[in-house]
Amino acid sequence: MQPKNGHTNATKIIRWIGIALLLVVSFYVVIQCFVIFHQSYKTETAISYTMADSVTLDGVVAFDSVSVEGSGNLGYLVQDGERVSNGTVLAECYTDDSQGLLRERLDRLSRTIDLLSKSQNSTGSDLSVLTNQTRQALYNLLDKLDTAEYSGITDAEDDFLLAQNRLQVSTGQTGDFSQTIAALQAEYDEINAQLGALQTITATTNGYFSSTEAAPAIVTDKQALDDATPTALQQMLADGFPAADTNRAGQIATGFSWRFYAVCDLDTAARFDGVTSVKISVPGKQNTPLAATVVEVTTDEDNGVAKLVFECQTINAEILSFGQETAQIDIKTYEGIRISKEALHIVGGNRGVYVKYGNLQRFLKITILYEDENYILIPADGAIGTDNEVRLYDEVIVQGTNLQDGKLL
Repeated sequence: MQPKNGHTNATKIIRWIGIALLLVVSFYVVIQCFVIFHQSYKTETAISYTMADSVTLDGVVAFDSVSVEGSGNLGYLVQDGERVSNGTVLAECYTDDSQGLLRERLDRLSRTIDLLSKSQNSTGSDLSVLTNQTRQALYNLLDKLDTAEYSGITDAEDDFLLAQNRLQVSTGQTGDFSQTIAALQAEYDEINAQLGALQTITATTNGYFSSTEAAPAIVTDKQALDDATPTALQQMLADGFPAADTNRAGQIATGFSWRFYAVCDLDTAARFDGVTSVKISVPGKQNTPLAATVVEVTTDEDNGVAKLVFECQTINAEILSFGQETAQIDIKTYEGIRISKEALHIVGGNRGVYVKYGNLQRFLKITILYEDENYILIPADGAIGTDNEVRLYDEVIVQGTNLQDGKLL
């Protein structure tokens, strides 16, 4: 019986040793998981970016413009922002709603006839080229639909139909479109004759046209704004400007330049000392900054106010609707590599960031070009061993614990 008890005790001892070893291994795994997940790192890729030293100013835009007389049920024949010349037919006056539908039909007929005429000009075209054009046109159309870029869908649709029609003619699926074009042309001539008797509104000068709905909602006197003192302009902006006449066909800006008049405090005005060129944008309307020149900086020391005038020589439909606006003025722009401010550290008196290289973290020095409350911009010519070591597409550590140069992640 004694040997049996000894065997049982040995088995128990081995079992407890196995359990103890399992607990030790489990504890080690738990500790390692805790270390890994507790010391999580967040990185951001260093990308090319443009930052600007900007101010936001309230002011008013003024154009050299003339009003286009006309009222009633108008059908516009030119687009807002389109350049017109003296004598250009801008709109036609409809006497009933069916005429507007006829105009839409006439425009569609014109596009279709033009499209079919171009489709026949495929003789000698290489089949592979036509197939590739059809494919690319389809991809472009689908891209417009996917991104909801509806303003370009009509042109993309025409490009696809043109490529497809040319492919059909080249492969012999269709002989030509002459009969279809003749039938459409007959319908076009009939509708055009009906609309030809309508009263029209024509341009009386050269310039850029805006319909009533797209024209500024206020009336400004450019000469009065030019002559205004800082305090007078401040009062004009506070009082507001007269509403534009809505009983008209629109207006024509007679030049391609326009001015933005604003007031600010003396400290803001001092930021424009020696500045001749800036960029201007109106968030929500014209988001792309446009080149502009500083025309005037006039200060009123007694009242602590300054008058700023900027001139821009870019015109489009959005700009032609400007009235009293809040504009962003980029005094100076900087181009480089953008880094989050969260990543900034000072080590040994050097400003820098930790960058992920494989499983290592490395401290790299940086030189700051410009910074705001969230980001730092550094030069794009970074090189190891210089004062600016971070390079484009480096994985910069913006969050992490126990960061140390050369340490494993």
